[in-house]
Amino acid sequence: MKFYKKYLPLLELNHSKFSVIALTGGRGSMKTGHALRGILVCSMLEKKKTCFFRETRDTLANSIKAELDGIIDEDFERRGYTYTNESVKHVNGSYMFFKGLKEVNKAAIENLKGIATTTDFFVVDEAQAVSKAVWDVLIPTLRKAGCVLIVIYNRVDNNLPVEEVLFLDYENMKAPTNTYFIEVNYPEILHLGLLSHQFVERAELLRVNKPDEYDQYYLNKPNAQHIAKVVKYYDKNKVVQNINYCIDEDLHITCDFNVDPMSWAIAHKDEKNVYFIDEIVIEGTDVKSTVKEFLNRYPGHIGKIIINGDASGDNRDAGSDQTKFVQLRNALYEHGYTDVEIKIRHGNPRIINRIDAFNSRMLTNAGETCIFISPKCKWLLYNCQNLAYKPGTSIIDTPSQTVLKNDSESKFLGHIYDAASYLIEMYWPINAEYLKKHLEEVQTIWEKYS
Repeated sequence: MKFYKKYLPLLELNHSKFSVIALTGGRGSMKTGHALRGILVCSMLEKKKTCFFRETRDTLANSIKAELDGIIDEDFERRGYTYTNESVKHVNGSYMFFKGLKEVNKAAIENLKGIATTTDFFVVDEAQAVSKAVWDVLIPTLRKAGCVLIVIYNRVDNNLPVEEVLFLDYENMKAPTNTYFIEVNYPEILHLGLLSHQFVERAELLRVNKPDEYDQYYLNKPNAQHIAKVVKYYDKNKVVQNINYCIDEDLHITCDFNVDPMSWAIAHKDEKNVYFIDEIVIEGTDVKSTVKEFLNRYPGHIGKIIINGDASGDNRDAGSDQTKFVQLRNALYEHGYTDVEIKIRHGNPRIINRIDAFNSRMLTNAGETCIFISPKCKWLLYNCQNLAYKPGTSIIDTPSQTVLKNDSESKFLGHIYDAASYLIEMYWPINAEYLKKHLEEVQTIWEKYS
């Protein structure tokens, strides 16, 4: 088992000189993998109890728990470990379990105290997402003699609660005497041969084509202005194009059914690109009135009409036996459009998946722009330029009632972007199939330029 020298204190947890081990670094630094291997080694040597924290238990199951199970299967086979969906056990009595930090609040503090008095190792993964309020509850409970807190985080911001509460001085890489604080980025461990050829290829492509994203994700360097924008790499000169409407081509209507404003984006697409030719954004309206506006703009369309959008629009309205999608389709039928298809997901993807999908087409890892927007799409362009995250979070900053009163344009933030991103995610999802295809594309591009 190869183990990078900077991570060696993780192999000495049973008799650690440190009460806190703080690990930061970009993708490919293998900080989580080293932490897990260290805990598995130490728990095999002595009976230990470990609690893994993340924002929620669900994210644990999909990330650190899956990685832990994989390491046990590959590196610790026949070493006495067994695991279930809920826990990991060793024949010597060592035990590992998982909790979501959203469950840790003042109401649950007594339960947390009980855990803390019997637990040896605490691991907080994705620690950059943990709020100061949660840290203020968690830290005082860690009182067992010899217990070690391991925090693993990416520097998505220059002002992180984890650094504040643990007194981590990143600029000077200093910390209290009882804390082991290091940064590792992937170039530092390339010589170990632990990173796949595909990983290195993708990092190099981002370095060339998306230097801001490369610095952020791979070199652990936040850029606050870049991170705050929901739509990354929007380039007016590349994205805004005069796009022709084609009467005999497939026409997509992708919908967000918010009443005020109702927001539909109109688009053509091919296998690679999407062309937003128009938008229909109307305040205080309904499906019937919005269909009327569509028909006024696009009478006599010959090609197929494909309806995409918010999956919640497939639920029946109160007092109606029809969903909004069915209302839209039937209204088109009534006006002579017979070649109409509804193509939506059974349920909406996670917001972050839609955002990632949209950004992956706004600028691909090969440096190509695949989203083009007509100047007629006033509010979609407005969203591309202005939609942002709340500072230091991954939550989209939607306007409050006070902001809405003082800024009438702010009500148009979000909804038309949602409509457009539903279409993008539908056809270019960020999933295993997409990643496989992406790696094949990366390999082709790498071979072309190498």
